[in-house]
Amino acid sequence: MASTELAMQRALYIGNTISAVVYGGNLFLYAYSTYLLMTSIKQVQRRRFYIGFGGLLLLLLTIALASNNAICELMWIEQQNYPGGPSAYLAANLAAWYNVFGTAADCAANILTDGLMLYRCYIIWGSSVSIIVIPAIIYLGSTAMAVMMVVESAMPMSDIWQGLAARSGISWVALTVSFNIIVTALIISRLLFFHRRVQSVLTDQQRSTYTGTVAILVESALPFTVLGIAYLATYIQGVPSATAVGIVWGTFVVLTPQLIILRVASGVAWSRDMASNISLTTLHATFPHNSSSSSSSMNCKDP
Repeated sequence: MASTELAMQRALYIGNTISAVVYGGNLFLYAYSTYLLMTSIKQVQRRRFYIGFGGLLLLLLTIALASNNAICELMWIEQQNYPGGPSAYLAANLAAWYNVFGTAADCAANILTDGLMLYRCYIIWGSSVSIIVIPAIIYLGSTAMAVMMVVESAMPMSDIWQGLAARSGISWVALTVSFNIIVTALIISRLLFFHRRVQSVLTDQQRSTYTGTVAILVESALPFTVLGIAYLATYIQGVPSATAVGIVWGTFVVLTPQLIILRVASGVAWSRDMASNISLTTLHATFPHNSSSSSSSMNCKDP
C-alpha cells in the first residue's frame, strides 16, 4: 500500500476518534444548556430558539459523524477485499449518497454557526449594522460556495480533493475561514476595549465574567478560527492530514455555538444592551452622583 494511501486512512481514523470525543462533549453541553434554559428562574429571551438551534446543530453533527463511520465501516470491514483495497473503495464511493449527505450536514451546520457568530458580533458591537456589512457579504459568498461544493460532490465519480469539487471546497473553506477571522478579530477587539475601560470600575469577578479570557475565547470562537486556518492550509496543500483536521474542524463547528448557548443559559453572555450598561457604569464611577444606578447598571437583559 502506498504511503500516501496509508497516511490518508490513518488521518481518517484519527479524525473520527477525536471527533467522537468532541461529540460526547457536544452532547453534554446541549443537555446541560437545555436544562439551564428550562429551569432558569429569570425569563430568558429566545429560550425556544436556543434549544431548537442547539438541537438542530447536534442532529446535523450526528448525521455527519454517522456518514464518516459508515464509509469507514464499509471500506475497512464490509468491502475490505475490494479490488485495489480500502483506498480504491473510498475513491470509488466518495459520491455515494450517504457520504454526500454527511457533507451536506456539515456544510449546513457551518452555515448556521457562522450565522450565529454574525449575530453575536452584531450584538457585542451594540447592534451596529455597519460593522457587519463586510462579514455579511463574505458569509453570503461562503454559503453559495458551500452549496456549490455539495452539488459538485454529488456528481458521479467526483472527488472533493481534486477537480471542480475541490476548487469549490477550497473556495468555501477560504471564505468561511476569512469570515471567522474577521468576526473573531472584531469581537476580540471589542471585548478588549471594554476590558480596559472597566478595569477600575467592575469587580474582578465581573471583569472575568464579561471580558475575561474565557469570555473572549468563547464569544470570539478563537479556537474554531485557529483550527479553520489549519484546515485551510492543509486542504490547499492536499496533504493527508487535511482529512483529520477537517473532521475535527467539523465537530468544532457545533461545539463553538454550544459553548455560546451555555453562556446564554448561564446568564453571563453578552446581551443587546451590555455595551450601553458598561458605559453607564463607567460614567457613574467617574461622576458618582447616583451610586444606586451604578450598582444596577450591569443587570442586562438576556440576549
